[in-house]
Amino acid sequence: MSTTRAASGRRTLWMLLAGVLAVAGITGFLARGAVADPVLPPLTPSELLTKVATAKVDALSATFEQRSDLGLPALPTGSLPDGDAVQSALAMLTGDHTARVWLDGPDRAKVALVDGATETAVIRNGDQLWTWSSEKQRAGHATISPGEKPAPSATPVSPSEAVQRFLDAIGPSTDIATSGTGYVAGRAVYQLVLSPTDDASLVGQVRLSVDAETFVPLGLRVIADDGSDAVSVAATSVEYTRPDASIFAFTPPPGAEVTELTAPERPAGTPTAGQEKKPTVVGSGWTAVAVTTVAGAPDKATSTVLESLPEVSGSWGRGRLVSTTLLTVVITDDGRVAAGAVTPDRVYAALAKR
Repeated sequence: MSTTRAASGRRTLWMLLAGVLAVAGITGFLARGAVADPVLPPLTPSELLTKVATAKVDALSATFEQRSDLGLPALPTGSLPDGDAVQSALAMLTGDHTARVWLDGPDRAKVALVDGATETAVIRNGDQLWTWSSEKQRAGHATISPGEKPAPSATPVSPSEAVQRFLDAIGPSTDIATSGTGYVAGRAVYQLVLSPTDDASLVGQVRLSVDAETFVPLGLRVIADDGSDAVSVAATSVEYTRPDASIFAFTPPPGAEVTELTAPERPAGTPTAGQEKKPTVVGSGWTAVAVTTVAGAPDKATSTVLESLPEVSGSWGRGRLVSTTLLTVVITDDGRVAAGAVTPDRVYAALAKR
């Protein structure tokens, strides 16, 4: 999307925050009712993981409730301009939110974040890709070329695909166990517990709830290493029926600002002006740290946020620190941003290598 360099830098910070949280497994949440747990055929952790990895659902309509409590430090968000990406990131990392998901085959998908009367959405309808903010009355548009496979970050994904990416990322650095059964959104589920083997991870446990019939993940709870519930998102309703085609049809309303989206991924050697380099990942699994360089100097609003953060320094240089129960981010004075679900020392070590 056409932006200034400063806006591009703010977008990168949000993408890093979102990316690390995604690796931490933020896709759902365990919800247990007062009724007795269902009796289901026993499955080993390996068998359950295999079923999740191979789950295929052609159609889905679901609503998820997200709750976040990362212990973020107080930041002067009121000073940020309307629509600023940093403000949007902070909003998603705190409080309660509702997300709705619709899927219809491989080429139709919509994910909408609904807060009150406002909606922020990403929509794919065949070769048409749209982003939309009803509050800002802003839309982004791209046409997907025949045979083109959009970047994973550019299009909505199913709960199964999101969790599969997460499982691929954590690799062998995980202890896996089952933990009985339960209910999510009125459906019987198996419970799977994933625990990092590296003490440097800020994640203590991820508790995944898997639909006992379709093996689609319906819930997951991310527990920090201090025992607190950091992030949870619960399916409150789910239907495996084909959504109406009108769900995926989108036309910007009169007066809306429309911007053509740039390609989410470009071949090597063809950088776009103002576009950031692909982040470098230091380490792997639960303790991976993403490091990237942000082009351009921050604008006044972003500088206000940075100046409110604790100052840190080391052999890697100087910068500002965001430290939460689940995430550590360092923004250096020379334009690097490093983020991971790890202790600050691990982030500093990653910066020293980059």
